[in-house]
Amino acid sequence: MTPYKYYAQRPARLTPEFVQSESAPFLETLAAADAAPDASAWLDAVSRWNALRGYLEGERSRLGYALSKNCLDEALEAQDRYFREQIQPAQEEGDARFLRALAKSPHRPAIAARHGAYFLDRMAAGQPTVDPVNSALRVQVGELGQQHSKAIASAEVLVAGEKMTLTRAASIAGGAGDTVLRREAYLAYRGWFDAHRAMLGELFANMVRMRDEMGRNLGHANFIALGYAGMQRTDYGPAESAQFRRGVRESFVPLNRRLIARQAAEMGGERLKPWDMGYHTSLGIPLGAVPVEGQLDAAQRVFAKLSPRLASHYERMRGDGLIDLANRKGKRGGAFCTTFPDEGRVAIFCNSTGQADDVRTLMHEMGHAFQASESQAIELVELQWPTADAAEIHSMGMEFLSLKHVQEFFADEEHARRFRKKLWVGAVELICYICVVDEFQHWVYENPGATPAERDAQWDRSWETYIPGLDFGGIEPMRSARWYAQTHIFRMPFYYIDYAIAELGAMQLALMDKTDPARTLETYLELCRIGGTQGVLDIFRSAGLRSPFDAGVMAELAAHAAKECGLA
Repeated sequence: MTPYKYYAQRPARLTPEFVQSESAPFLETLAAADAAPDASAWLDAVSRWNALRGYLEGERSRLGYALSKNCLDEALEAQDRYFREQIQPAQEEGDARFLRALAKSPHRPAIAARHGAYFLDRMAAGQPTVDPVNSALRVQVGELGQQHSKAIASAEVLVAGEKMTLTRAASIAGGAGDTVLRREAYLAYRGWFDAHRAMLGELFANMVRMRDEMGRNLGHANFIALGYAGMQRTDYGPAESAQFRRGVRESFVPLNRRLIARQAAEMGGERLKPWDMGYHTSLGIPLGAVPVEGQLDAAQRVFAKLSPRLASHYERMRGDGLIDLANRKGKRGGAFCTTFPDEGRVAIFCNSTGQADDVRTLMHEMGHAFQASESQAIELVELQWPTADAAEIHSMGMEFLSLKHVQEFFADEEHARRFRKKLWVGAVELICYICVVDEFQHWVYENPGATPAERDAQWDRSWETYIPGLDFGGIEPMRSARWYAQTHIFRMPFYYIDYAIAELGAMQLALMDKTDPARTLETYLELCRIGGTQGVLDIFRSAGLRSPFDAGVMAELAAHAAKECGLA
């Protein structure tokens, strides 16, 4: 049964009035549905709400995908603003009414029997995020986030006499074999954020102020509880996140310190310069080793060898033009996967520049796409995607599962070998960096009135806790300039620890794949099919994976990572 039958005929122009007129019929039946002897009216209301949600999410995603391709398109920007200022509040008003009624309906057991008890838990967790009291503030925060993306998308810097995007400069800073070029690219990239620190800091200060107000409007001491609600987290809270960071400090930070010391020794020094952090002498892969024009064909070969089912998903996306790969001026930074649920289609967005790290990004986003494709059969749109902490298992898991065929991207087998080893090194580095971001975000919203200088100082403290050993002598401002480039901090607060939680699941899949590849692939596909019908810890259990909050698991995975990195 498709939940989208109501919108086969779509309006010529989406308006708030259309959203209200489509919401009214089922919203007005809820009181009578509560009084009915059976749940049939409520189940019909859920289906109608889901149909409207699928259509609106599809419209939002299509517009966001198009605008991300060109953040400088003024017509698309105007459409995006119209959606955020007009459509989104109308949708949120209907959602808030629906979710309030759902929370107290006497037919909840029947709804849970049809759609699962987790659906009710997840809706309850996210209910505060659509409260109308904060509608205007949400619109304003969204506008500030768009300003951040647009500023970065339009920026260019000069490296080796060539004007280039920030994304390209960052890729050179992380991969060029020439130390002088690496340093120049690093200083150009970080220098842009340092030079625009006042503007970006003001944007962020306003976002923090508004988010803090949103939290207080709902009776919270600050934004943190609302931030967690925005991630629809049902299995853990700030205390568990702090426990997770403590485990990282105990198990992964010492390993990261050893990796940094080895890098410094390979570079011939006692301490590592920040522009050398992304470059490992023994694992270096030349710039341009993975030409953009060959990446789609190489990925096709990888997936054909890995799984015919996954390959068919990839072929369909590629045939429909739903893989936007190459970096260009005006394109939003970063990478993501999105869905158009009313069409049952999945799209990914990258910023490939021809460097080896493009391979990791493409595999990562296709991991999301495989999960989204396998989950299209789930009736409720809200359950097609897991919460972000679980969603990243599929993406990071695909990074590891594709390693056995990654030579398809490289003309030199030695480069493929280095790539495999560097993925493990990068996983350790990433887990530690994620904790910098997560600790910083908690501090920011615990101290919403902090000055820009105080925020920068806190970033530096968190950095030194989790990534010790880098020498910023003479360029100290470049350390704190890093957080201004982290899109998640601006646009998706508290969406970052999810990557570390999921990485521990992905590492467990990698270990399983070493001994039983067939079972591992079936486990992966089952993870994809589960979608968002379970919470993150139940998803771990369903796949036979151990909890990421288990300190013993963290220690074991850090020990294995040390072996893969050549330190044990």
